[in-house]
Amino acid sequence: MSSPSQDGGRTQAYAPSGSFVPPSPDELAAQLPNLEVTEMLGHGGMGVVYKGRQPFLDRAVAIKLIRPDFNNEESQQSFLREARSLATLTHPYIVNVFDCGKSGELFYFVMEYVEGNSLRQLITQKSVSERDVLDFLPQIGEALQYAHDSGIVHRDVKPENVIIDRRNRVRLVDFGLAKWLGSKGDGSRDTAVAGTWGYIAPEQISMPDRVDHRADIFSTGVVCYEMLTGQVPRTEFRPPSKSSAADPRFDPIVAHALERDRERRYQQMREMNSDVLSLTRTPESTLRFTKTIPAPMERVFEAWTRPAVMADWFAPTDDFTTPVAEVDLRVGGKYRVGMQPKGSTDVLLHSGQYCRIVEPKLLSFTWNLGHAPAAPETQVTVELRPNGELTDLTLIHERFRDPTLRDRHAAGWTGCLNRLVSKLGA
Repeated sequence: MSSPSQDGGRTQAYAPSGSFVPPSPDELAAQLPNLEVTEMLGHGGMGVVYKGRQPFLDRAVAIKLIRPDFNNEESQQSFLREARSLATLTHPYIVNVFDCGKSGELFYFVMEYVEGNSLRQLITQKSVSERDVLDFLPQIGEALQYAHDSGIVHRDVKPENVIIDRRNRVRLVDFGLAKWLGSKGDGSRDTAVAGTWGYIAPEQISMPDRVDHRADIFSTGVVCYEMLTGQVPRTEFRPPSKSSAADPRFDPIVAHALERDRERRYQQMREMNSDVLSLTRTPESTLRFTKTIPAPMERVFEAWTRPAVMADWFAPTDDFTTPVAEVDLRVGGKYRVGMQPKGSTDVLLHSGQYCRIVEPKLLSFTWNLGHAPAAPETQVTVELRPNGELTDLTLIHERFRDPTLRDRHAAGWTGCLNRLVSKLGA
């Protein structure tokens, strides 16, 4: 990630035992011989974050460690809890952790370095447009739903903990206050009040021992309100459209997320996402195709997920071949597909990661253009429904900001889907 979240304002706070001077990059590198450490990105209430590099893997990383003046078991357990929480979560919209360890008295973990800005920085700069809200919010929601499905409640959703990369992809960071649900929970720690004032759900104060995933939904409502208005809502707040130029259709979504009684709030993050997507999927930003495929649903799903089958149809016309088709079919797994005009040596590569997989009904994945590395990332969702011995397919390609790129994809997907029908119907 590009910068550490600032821990100021958290209700779980720790007082340092003395003055704190962060180790220099050279000092830290001397303790971590397998890493290069290039610069300190910043530090907050508990953590210090550096930019570094794993030379053997040739990739940039972020290195987070406990501030050395926090010499108590509670802060160390919080730190390890964050590393372990992140290690279980492999998702395109959650920062990846690569390693965790201890060198001497130094606890650290190594994670994905994201070049970009925190959502807090963008809000402070007043550079969050309504189109940004429509793009960022569903990604935050997908990340949280995945965490919740994995049994983890973040408990500290706020703009500091959302990083936006250069392609407008969200990364949710800082699981230092995360709570495990069920048998993995830490009884002593999970009964304490935890969160950040202004973003904390009412039950995080009134009954911290019974906090569940709905607390994150409340905090997401606060973040949405702040993106739209530049303000954090108070107990009695005006609808976003009354405090800014926000689309009035946001008002009921925000109000539902910010219900103080969690039983009246959205019960799942996916419910809030569904309402947001009804706003974000505009004709300007979204392509939608429907096709009836002459094959059973399992065979159509296979056509999207088996490289040998993909290579037979995944190109806009018969004037192309598909020499590259690689699939790692798991959430967070990567894919690559390449389309090559016949008679040419150029291969147009498309790549991304899987966000959701419901076999054999649904695939959702990020979409990047290898030949246009500066283009904002988009997302594709393929939904399949049985229709007797046939399959009804809906393809939604969203988050376009460039109409030319959108129109080019419209032509490309039309050709691809026609070829899919032809190949599976042969």
